[in-house]
Amino acid sequence: MSKTLRTGSPGELNGFLDTGCEVHGELRFEDTFRVHGRFKGTVESEGQLIIGEGGVVEGVVAVGELHVSGRLEGRVETTRRTEIGARGRVEGEINAPILVIESGAFFQGQCTMQSKPSRPPASGEPAIVESAQGENEPESEEHVAH
Repeated sequence: MSKTLRTGSPGELNGFLDTGCEVHGELRFEDTFRVHGRFKGTVESEGQLIIGEGGVVEGVVAVGELHVSGRLEGRVETTRRTEIGARGRVEGEINAPILVIESGAFFQGQCTMQSKPSRPPASGEPAIVESAQGENEPESEEHVAH
């Protein structure tokens, strides 16, 4: 059975899935949702998902921020930050602009870090590229975008 859970009180905890509870389906919330039980399915929000110790999430997670102290298996996309706490365990794909992995945490999978868009060079200004040695060098004329 699949259900959509909707909550919404901006600035507060919108929901809590406690230990001993298990939900399958689609979860959407406004601000912050905590999982200490088991959730399997899809999570979508611009807010913050917190997977507490003992909490398990399996599926696709697309949120603004993610903090994992429990376990997550699946695909993650955050628009602001992903953090795996010291007791957290993540297996799968992560796509995030900021990834924090604390000492003792476990991560197995692939990570793609979105980069900030760079400013294109002004007309006649050489582009700057980083060399393999980490030094900034002007790019040759053939590679400058005009």
